[in-house]
Amino acid sequence: MDRNLLVFAVVGISILNGLFSPFLAIAMPIAAVLMPEVFPRSVGWVLFFSSLLVSSATLLVSGVPAALYERLLEGARGGTPAIAVWLVGAAILTLPAFRHLLG
Repeated sequence: MDRNLLVFAVVGISILNGLFSPFLAIAMPIAAVLMPEVFPRSVGWVLFFSSLLVSSATLLVSGVPAALYERLLEGARGGTPAIAVWLVGAAILTLPAFRHLLG
C-alpha cells in the first residue's frame, strides 16, 4: 500500500475523532482557555478549537507506538509498517468516536 495513502488515512481518522469524540466535553473548557484573543469566545469557535485540540492529540498520541516501533527495530526506519502502526493506533483511539457515531 502507498505510504502517502496511509498518512492521509491517519489524518482523516484523527479529524473524524476530533469531530465525533465523546471527549469534546473535556476539551471544551481547555480550548476556551487556550484560544487566541483574536477570536470571539462564542460556542462555535470554542467547539472548533476543541475539535482541533482532540484531533491534534489523536494524531500525536497515535504516533507514539509508531515511533517506538521505528526505534526498537533497526531496519524499520521510515518504512510503510511504521505508518501502518500509526494508522492502527489512530484507529484504536477513534473507537469511542465510532461507537458514538454509530450508536
